[in-house]
Amino acid sequence: MQQAIDILLVDDEPRNLDVLEVILSDRGYRLIRAGGADDALRALLKYDIAAIVLDIHMPEVGGVELARLIKGRKQFSEIPILFLTAHVGAEQEVIAGYGAGAVDYLTKPINPEILRRKVAVFADLFRKTRALAELNETLEARVQERTAELEKSEAALQLAAQQKDEFLATLAHELRNPLAPLRMGIDLLQRLGLSETTKTLSVMNRQLDHMVRLIDDLLDVARISGGKLELRKERTNLAEAIRTAIDTCRPFFQQRRQTASAQLDDGIFASADPIRVAQIVGNLLHNAAKFTPEGGPIQVQLSLAGRRALIRVVDTGVGIAAEQLVNVFQMFTRIEAAAGGSTGGLGIGLALSRKLAEMHDGQLTAHSDGIGKGSAFEFSLPATTGSEDVSSPVASRPVSSTRGLAVNVVVIEDNRDSAEMLALSLESRGFIPSVAHTGSDGLALILERLPSIILCDIGLPQMDGLEVCKRVRALRLGYRPVMIALTGWGMKEDVQRTRASGFDHHLVKPIAPEMLFELLDQVSASR
Repeated sequence: MQQAIDILLVDDEPRNLDVLEVILSDRGYRLIRAGGADDALRALLKYDIAAIVLDIHMPEVGGVELARLIKGRKQFSEIPILFLTAHVGAEQEVIAGYGAGAVDYLTKPINPEILRRKVAVFADLFRKTRALAELNETLEARVQERTAELEKSEAALQLAAQQKDEFLATLAHELRNPLAPLRMGIDLLQRLGLSETTKTLSVMNRQLDHMVRLIDDLLDVARISGGKLELRKERTNLAEAIRTAIDTCRPFFQQRRQTASAQLDDGIFASADPIRVAQIVGNLLHNAAKFTPEGGPIQVQLSLAGRRALIRVVDTGVGIAAEQLVNVFQMFTRIEAAAGGSTGGLGIGLALSRKLAEMHDGQLTAHSDGIGKGSAFEFSLPATTGSEDVSSPVASRPVSSTRGLAVNVVVIEDNRDSAEMLALSLESRGFIPSVAHTGSDGLALILERLPSIILCDIGLPQMDGLEVCKRVRALRLGYRPVMIALTGWGMKEDVQRTRASGFDHHLVKPIAPEMLFELLDQVSASR
């Protein structure tokens, strides 16, 4: 049942109010009587008035003046006023009434049907206005509720994205920890030259390199999706970056007895991050090696096409079906081999390479004439030619078996396997290692041995490596030992934290032995 509509009847004559009540008697109305201006204003404050029927001639405060008072209040300004007057043809009075806010006039004696119809129009308008207001309130409430739900969902998505990135970083850290002693142990055994284990160790080393590469790709995907990966662009000799990629992939070629030939123009340069360019080309080469049969050839070409450098990696492998070409760069997409079934892998290498290419204002595209006809991947980026001398990468110096002699090194590492393998490797290179497994024991050992170099893990129990470094820097040793952070955390902010704590270098596990001992040789030679 609909709520009754409040209609205000204003007249100084009670009998006129009685007549109006009889005419407007309706279940849908609640008729409110007012004998003058004061009663009318009190009724307006008390009731939700839909329309006013107002006698124009009243003592003290007339209808026109009362209408002005009502319309002057913001909360009442939209209420329609119907004037009743016994004076026909008083034009000035009519004009004054309309000016005061009247919507219509009726002359006395009143035609009951006309009055009922006019009031019914006002009542219907009020109902619709109120229904619309209620609808607006409902819609506004629903919008607010939906907005709150969306904000909650967005917050949940952001939290999930943050948790994903943290999970990937933690996963990489946890995977790198057991890889560290493996890498050091393999390197040590290979250097001992035990012929009966050489082949097995080579296989283990290749698989270790592959696992490290997968971890790095996962972290790069997380960095790119979070907008945290930054390029370190410099004037780069693209041929040198490509050669670095070929050298990195050479164990994969050798394993499958494949040949990799290169046609490189040494005069092509670009404003690029040489490490990332090598990573892109390395991913393409690794992909080519995976899809090319044993003994098959792989070609790498570098040429200039207008103002862009064009790097092409061409294989003679299984090829790519036309319907799969459109998806080859999508994340987690894996190409089906010709004989059916997936080739394995996470399906992130090509997707990551395309994102890195785009960050260089470049393009990475794939071409294939079909199954069994090989494939070609093209990486193009803005390039320049020039003959100016560009400093070439410093070649790794051969490891000296005597350079580390008499150099004390303290290793602080809570993973006992990692610490033992690292100490054995240091000793085999001529260094004098001492090992501690906690931060406090490490500080005591430093005061006892006064080492030139300190290799310190960051994720130590109780006192972490950052705090160890700060305390070492506060010691009055009379000299400044070289502090090298060993950690599974390799994000930019991780490096910033170690530098801020006083570390001189930041190495990410599993550390390539040649990189570690080249750094140690440089440090030893400079002391």
